[in-house]
Amino acid sequence: MARELQVLHFDADEVRRILPADRLAGVALEERGEVWKPSRHPSQRSIVTWWWAATNRRLVGCRSLERLSTAMLLDFHPGVVDFGAWSAQLVWRERGRERRLVPDFFVRTSSGATVVVVARPAKGPGERFDREMSVWREACGQARWQLASPQLPDRTALVNLRWVSRRRHPRFSDAEVESALAAAFSEPRPLAEGVQGCGVPRLLALPRLYHMLWKQSLSVDWAVPLGPGSLVGPVRAGEPAAMGRPFVAEQP
Repeated sequence: MARELQVLHFDADEVRRILPADRLAGVALEERGEVWKPSRHPSQRSIVTWWWAATNRRLVGCRSLERLSTAMLLDFHPGVVDFGAWSAQLVWRERGRERRLVPDFFVRTSSGATVVVVARPAKGPGERFDREMSVWREACGQARWQLASPQLPDRTALVNLRWVSRRRHPRFSDAEVESALAAAFSEPRPLAEGVQGCGVPRLLALPRLYHMLWKQSLSVDWAVPLGPGSLVGPVRAGEPAAMGRPFVAEQP
């Protein structure tokens, strides 16, 4: 079914615009301001929060705790160079009524692709979600975007990453301490042993170690609970196995 799809967004001068979807190809919507924010009904159990992204040093809106975990994974992933939320709204008319949709995230990848990330409902996809995804596929075809769904790793990996992410801010970077830690963990060894042997006080070394794990300058088995005995070492080839991919893109 062909639809006249338009996108409400802020332009580069921060003026609200509504343009046909095919005119938004190449526009960095992930950088634009929010044109929509979720409203919470008292009967809903969802939570709206924001993730401070080290990738772009901006707050990114999340309309559920699951989306917050997705934002954390997008921020952690080296293939994501920028991402944002609620910066565009898809608008069209159907059966005499105006319809609107907002994706969870707009993502810019290192290859230059724009990815629209839409999370599946917590209770599983239904007829309404399938109709919405059909509209998104049409919009992505017109705007030359990719459509994707989030992919979360297991609970242990998420808990580990959430702990490490507390030291994601650049203020935890210290070249001298990181050099000492890189030398201490030049071969895989238990976390506590390497911190003790790096020659830097523990209270100074440990936050920098977590920062290095966040930046993926050092590696750990994310599938195993993080603790003093966790083996830390040089980065292995490929992505951390337990992290998988932050989203799965549909094939055009």
